[in-house]
Amino acid sequence: MLRVLAILALAVAITMAVQYNPGYVVVVYPPYRAELSLSLVIVMLLAVFFLAYGLLRLGAHTLNLPDEVHAFKQERQREKARSAMSEAVAEFAAGHYDKAENFAVSAIELGEDAEVNALIAARCAHQLKAFDRRDAYLAQVDKTCSDYPDTGMAG
Repeated sequence: MLRVLAILALAVAITMAVQYNPGYVVVVYPPYRAELSLSLVIVMLLAVFFLAYGLLRLGAHTLNLPDEVHAFKQERQREKARSAMSEAVAEFAAGHYDKAENFAVSAIELGEDAEVNALIAARCAHQLKAFDRRDAYLAQVDKTCSDYPDTGMAG
């Protein structure tokens, strides 16, 4: 409400200032000549400024659009991976080892904490007595941990 009153007061003040402004601008481009009121020229210059500013902002936003789309897609993939990991943990806790293993594998493929999800999948495969899959998941954990020798997790 206060903003509306401030805008209306500003509009009234500008109208009163423009009404009593006797200045004019003469634009000459032979053979043409144009006389414009100073108030109209000021309004036109402001309009041109804001139009140019808007076009520059639109151009900058358009140039940044591919990066924003890429960031959006990456964030959406991270959300899917987090969701798959939380579903894997929930299904594992519920004792649904086949579903938990599938969710853990999905989370690994989406790039979410490969070590943790591989351990969940290995534990699920062990509970399902699929020892070959369990060993493959554990080998994946061992390979991932051996890539980071300073963590003390390898060997």
